[in-house]
Amino acid sequence: MNQIAANRMRQQANGNRSDPRTANAQRRRYGSRASRSPSTYRTTLYRFNDVTPDARGLRSLLNHRYLGQNHFSQTETEVAGALALLVHGQVPQESAGWCPAITSLTGDAVTVSYSSAGCALLIAVADEVYALTYGTLGRFMVNLDRADPAFGIAFAIRAIEPERIRRVTRRVLASTGRVDRNLVPGGQHIRRYAIEGWGEIVGQLCGTLANERLSVTRGSTRPVSIAAADSLQIAVSTDPSGLLDDLHEISRVCATDSPSPELDFITQIRPMRVGDRTTTLDERLDEIIGLDAPMGLGVAVPITQVEHEPFAASYLVKVPHRRDLHAELDLGTILKGARSQPPGRRLEALKHGTVGMCADPEGHDTLAPPVSAHKWITAEIAIGSARALYHEGRWYEMGEKHLDLLRAEIDQILAQPTTIVLPPWTRGLADEDAYNRSVARPGSGYVLLDKHFLRTRQHNRGPGIEACDLLGPGNELIHVKRGGRSAPLSHLFMQGEVAVDALLHEPEARERLVAMVHRQQPKHRIDMTFRPSKVVYAIAPGHGNRLTAENLFTFSQVVLYRAVRRLRGENIDVEVVTIPT
Repeated sequence: MNQIAANRMRQQANGNRSDPRTANAQRRRYGSRASRSPSTYRTTLYRFNDVTPDARGLRSLLNHRYLGQNHFSQTETEVAGALALLVHGQVPQESAGWCPAITSLTGDAVTVSYSSAGCALLIAVADEVYALTYGTLGRFMVNLDRADPAFGIAFAIRAIEPERIRRVTRRVLASTGRVDRNLVPGGQHIRRYAIEGWGEIVGQLCGTLANERLSVTRGSTRPVSIAAADSLQIAVSTDPSGLLDDLHEISRVCATDSPSPELDFITQIRPMRVGDRTTTLDERLDEIIGLDAPMGLGVAVPITQVEHEPFAASYLVKVPHRRDLHAELDLGTILKGARSQPPGRRLEALKHGTVGMCADPEGHDTLAPPVSAHKWITAEIAIGSARALYHEGRWYEMGEKHLDLLRAEIDQILAQPTTIVLPPWTRGLADEDAYNRSVARPGSGYVLLDKHFLRTRQHNRGPGIEACDLLGPGNELIHVKRGGRSAPLSHLFMQGEVAVDALLHEPEARERLVAMVHRQQPKHRIDMTFRPSKVVYAIAPGHGNRLTAENLFTFSQVVLYRAVRRLRGENIDVEVVTIPT
């Protein structure tokens, strides 16, 4: 007799027993289903697609290494006739982690033991598999790399009330790594969270459930809250058939309901689930890495390295079988080792390799722990009319509508007339330092501030921040960068925004800027009344091209749009100037 049949016989035997005390207790606890909502229990729900809904398919979704280490129980079962897999167990701990600290502080020996427990119930529903996880350990029992990362948000934007959003977490898709979390306990309209549609990934939504077909809302007059991210935290029925009804309804909402118009923008940039599509994209990226002149590929500083990058005197690139030290970091230096690998192994080589920044040219004094080399590259690959973006080692999908609107905004920014005209970047000027020095020659009206740092109370890590590379004749803050399609400019645009913020709101930043300028050019007219009025992004594109939305990385487009919007909100003009090459 298999496990499913045995469970069914136990359920039937239990169902045939008539215990008045049990029945009366259930009626007192839950009341009549006609007048009250069914019994529910809050759980964290994950969804898995592209899985064969059989016993083997369900087992393939488990975190087998974790389960094997802890000897957790696995039982094949069913829920109202649907195939299911039950996993549960506990991990005993002889002593809590804080016990030694208390003993050290007080001298009293303290030993407190405890156990963590959890459970995961995987259920096959049509062509999908849902995992219900419970306890502190439940989510570790399944392989979340195979879960649909868009599931929770996809349901929420179709099933919650836009005017009653309690919590929003969003991440800027750029090199800053900024994550914003906003909480309004009573809830408010999504518009009041001031989410910028360009380049912000909404990773979590908490709000009031509007769907009345689910067990938790049926017959209830009180608002029901859910939390959505890659998973869905929601109360589902504790009745077997009721649970299947809830899961079918959740599937229906995701498949057939349209997103709320106020929440539709959230779908325009979504992380892609690890699976067949990302595997195909990895294969295409592997091919692009092997090209002599790869298009749609660039360098971006990882989030954890941004604050250290201005102080790097050398870069140590370690890719399997190679160890190279470079004074400057570009795409070629990162890919050099990977290109020596056979097709199909290049991206893997970058994942196993590292890039580290050093404070000295010899590569002895590291500024921060090295980061996997593949996280230093960005890529854009067309997928139909949309676009896949590779950022920090993960794939994101940007919708066609979002991409077109963003490009239109960037075209308008780049089309603005400019008042600053900078000399050509000739072959004799090897790097940005040489170019900036040539512009700021005596009598030019420009002041060289490249590598001159402002250290303030807020910006007190390392030497500080750069106000600009060049201060113009009219005290324009000019930020200079050489790069084209293969060199994202996100850091440049972000640098202009950070500098203006410091000069507007930190008096000590203005004091030090004025002192710095007077040391460089005593006759230059600037004093403590200075307020930034214009920021100039001066860019020398590769191959003599003019900068356009077509040859500007999507990530850089996002950061440029956000920087321009915020600077203009402070009544500061922004110009993007193309340096002839």
